[in-house]
Amino acid sequence: MLVIPTYNERANVNTLVSRVRAAVPSEPIFFIDDNSPDGTAEAIAAIQKTDPNVHLMVRAGKGGYGSACREGMKRILRDNMAPHVIQFDADLSHPPELLPVMIDLLKQWPVVIGSRYVEGGGSRNWDFRRILLSRYANRYARIMTGVPVNDLTAGFVGYRADVLRKVDLDRIRSEGYAFLMEMKLTLHRVGTTFFEFPIVFVEREAGQSKLNRKIVIEGMKFPMRALGQRLIPRAPTAAPDYSTGRSTASSTTDVSARAEP
Repeated sequence: MLVIPTYNERANVNTLVSRVRAAVPSEPIFFIDDNSPDGTAEAIAAIQKTDPNVHLMVRAGKGGYGSACREGMKRILRDNMAPHVIQFDADLSHPPELLPVMIDLLKQWPVVIGSRYVEGGGSRNWDFRRILLSRYANRYARIMTGVPVNDLTAGFVGYRADVLRKVDLDRIRSEGYAFLMEMKLTLHRVGTTFFEFPIVFVEREAGQSKLNRKIVIEGMKFPMRALGQRLIPRAPTAAPDYSTGRSTASSTTDVSARAEP
């Protein structure tokens, strides 16, 4: 099942679903929308009328990318909605055409990453400065966190559901790039192995980027925090029982009953 956070992505959702369906006709899609003022939720609800495998959660306000991913993952685990969870962006930056590759690899690996920084991977429509910044930021993060992943800020990530059940998602509080790093670090700490396969990341053509100064600063600070935790390890904590646990996001509502199978 794809988990796709959205905020003001009305211009992209129809194209996104069409491309996903061309690649994986029956793969469930779970959108978590932060009450987008541009009518994103309404556009998704219209798609639901003809596609029963599209699910939607609408939250009361702009909770952020990381919390949207967490709430989607917890709902899937709680209701046993799918054997795997694939984190995916709504801005068409990730290639839906490679979803069959991702799903096939998840049969062999617990966590699979669509990576810009393995042979064959890369980015499109980025200037040289942004490419250089991203590449060196990932190297810095890998050294500081100790996680053996080349693309720590990758957002196209597949997880087997049994692996996600090993961690307490409520303890992962970061947003933006830091959330992407913290998820991988948390899984690494419980002994998870990763497989990276190459993708070409494409800069969005429609809609507005969610990148802001707060997200960038959080992403810069997180590797330093991770290094401190490596030097002073935290005591291990038991993972929650997602089969009985209730989502902590009491401010969420479902637009369609199909979000609750």
